[in-house]
Amino acid sequence: MNEKALEAEKIYNTQAKTALKNTDPETALEYFNKAENLYGCAYVKFLTGELNEAKVILTLIKGSSSAVNWLLCLINIINDGITNITPTYFQIRNYYEQDLEMLFKYRQKEIIEKIISKIKYLEKFNREIYKYTARVLLNNNDFSRAKKYIEQSLLISYKDPETHYIYGMIYEKINSKEKAKEEYQKALKVSQDYNPAKIKLEELQ
Repeated sequence: MNEKALEAEKIYNTQAKTALKNTDPETALEYFNKAENLYGCAYVKFLTGELNEAKVILTLIKGSSSAVNWLLCLINIINDGITNITPTYFQIRNYYEQDLEMLFKYRQKEIIEKIISKIKYLEKFNREIYKYTARVLLNNNDFSRAKKYIEQSLLISYKDPETHYIYGMIYEKINSKEKAKEEYQKALKVSQDYNPAKIKLEELQ
């Protein structure tokens, strides 16, 4: 591919990603097609609930990247399909949270619920899954369930300052300022250099 074609591909991918963030899947798909980005096309299909179409595309490029394998695995998990691809710790850390956030953005409630219902399975590969889920639910104003999952995260890793920090943010959102302070203080007790908790405590003084 010559330099001009590479530059055009880069521009198309940038335009597609911008459209995707702006919840404009038609435009995103158009530009991903122009860039011949099969993963991008599959991701658009995933976000618009066309899981079978996404899977067909991903199967064509299976094994080409960690992101491809993760999305293919996730679709199989959603569909209760049998797969020889299992998620890795790093795939869940790198992609799970952002994918769940995007599904909220695209109002894919049914798919979100199916993914969350598989949390015990995903825990086998990354025990931080409860923290990731809680943060996404917090960001999308589902405070009661965010609290449920962050409490589960604390049972697994009590000495994680970020978990206490997220718990404190949940308490802030439900107007329990004193309990929020307690959680921020616990975060600093675990790690005295955890700056996000320091900042929050200063804000609450």
